Amino acid sequence: MHNSTSNTRTTQFRKRDNVIYFSGKVNSYNVKEFCGAVSVFKTNHSDTLTLDFTRVVNAYPNGMLPIIATVEKLRRNGTKIKILLPSDDNTRKLFRAVNWAHYLSPELFQPSESKHDRHLVTRYFTDEKDQKNASDDLLDVIIRSMVLPRSIISGLEWSINEIMDNVLNHSNSLIGGLVQATTYPTKGIIAFAVADAGRGILNSLREGIPTLRTDIQAMGEAVKAGVTRNSAYGQGNGLAGTLKITTLTGGSFDITSGSGRLLSTAEETVPKPWEKHEYYHGTLICGQVKIKEDFSIGQALDFGTGIDYVPVDLIEMFYEMESQNALFLKMKEETTGYGSRKSGLQIRTKIVNLLNAEPTYPLIIDWEGVPVTSSSFADEFMGKLFLKLGGITFSARIRNIGMEQLIKNLLDKAISQRLTQSIDDDNV
Repeated sequence: MHNSTSNTRTTQFRKRDNVIYFSGKVNSYNVKEFCGAVSVFKTNHSDTLTLDFTRVVNAYPNGMLPIIATVEKLRRNGTKIKILLPSDDNTRKLFRAVNWAHYLSPELFQPSESKHDRHLVTRYFTDEKDQKNASDDLLDVIIRSMVLPRSIISGLEWSINEIMDNVLNHSNSLIGGLVQATTYPTKGIIAFAVADAGRGILNSLREGIPTLRTDIQAMGEAVKAGVTRNSAYGQGNGLAGTLKITTLTGGSFDITSGSGRLLSTAEETVPKPWEKHEYYHGTLICGQVKIKEDFSIGQALDFGTGIDYVPVDLIEMFYEMESQNALFLKMKEETTGYGSRKSGLQIRTKIVNLLNAEPTYPLIIDWEGVPVTSSSFADEFMGKLFLKLGGITFSARIRNIGMEQLIKNLLDKAISQRLTQSIDDDNV
């Protein structure tokens, strides 16, 4: 067996049968090993490559997305790709559920129909319409999964749009890009990853800064405000702003491109050059944002001007009414369903985020087109929301319209039961 570099690595290439073996975890640390293995494979002049994930027990978007992007580029250049899914049952289900299996082998595995409450499953984006849909869906997943300040919501939306826009406008990636996001509510963390199979940051920035020589040097320039290959395609603040947003919340910002990686936290930025044969033909951007109550999106995006810049966010675009100072939510457009406690919790979390975003606005909830809900949904959503807000605040801020009588009865009963329970608890 020929290792991509050494026997201690978890990604290895066996030259005689053109198989890349993965074991243990697949994350950002495996990307360079995988790229090294692909480089060796190309010297074999073979038209078939097998990826063996059977010994993988944990896998993460920051490892899988650049692998998928590279595999798609190989496939389009004529390489036949075969994959073996993990033997571990849960990991194999993960590969199917988040679309990794489908994108690695579209002829063998159908696209996932999973609508996970905590994740945006992996998806391609190739134009502005795809970008907007992915961004909107990602933010909707987040505000249904965890309660967080509006500045965090705005920062995430701004960052993910800037990074996807970079792929479309600068990468020259023929496959577009891949995006995935995961929320960790108990830890208060949101993680996202965007990958492409384009020309890399160095080749892109050389158009505007021809003196650049190394990938690490180019990444260092790319995270400076105002640095761009061509000002006609943007102001060059996307990576700089995303770095500030992620690190000012206590999270991290991670770039992999060409022959290196740049990892930034609030404390330091660490360059990690690779060996010569380890080269990723594309760019991977990963970010972790932590919930921080005093985070200011305006300060993060001032770019040294001293002027706080607050971007328009999806709450303003989708939920604030133009005709009055109020928020508006159309229930029939929610994708969670109305039949379980889980869906009730998601809607309640989303509504708490909307109420917190505009503390002086009432929220109008339009139930038109929703024929029925379950009692458990009504209790988890409206009963617990009533308890959380209190009777006076609930009456002042929540306005239900277009409601079927059956739903009204269920919601009134849920509130009544929760109120009775609260009174009984107080009297114990």
